[in-house]
Amino acid sequence: MAIKNWHGFTHVDFFPADKFKLIGECGGQKLLLIGRAKALNDPIVAICQSDEPNQEDLFACDLYELMKFSHDPINLSADIWAKCESE
Repeated sequence: MAIKNWHGFTHVDFFPADKFKLIGECGGQKLLLIGRAKALNDPIVAICQSDEPNQEDLFACDLYELMKFSHDPINLSADIWAKCESE
């Protein structure tokens, strides 16, 4: 597993792969919390297309940007904010 576009996210602390958290769905696919922005602590996510995120190449995206521009429905679990605050 690799975050393919990590070089565009120098302002992010990425989690180790075993710390990725399932936080919801985007267009029926799993939405994983994979890191946090250093300054504002914004959630950085990736869409996982399989049941094995460790075997898949992931692409990082700011959650808020995804929510603004995605044409697919995004469903977040009720406890995402508690998970985000505790990182």
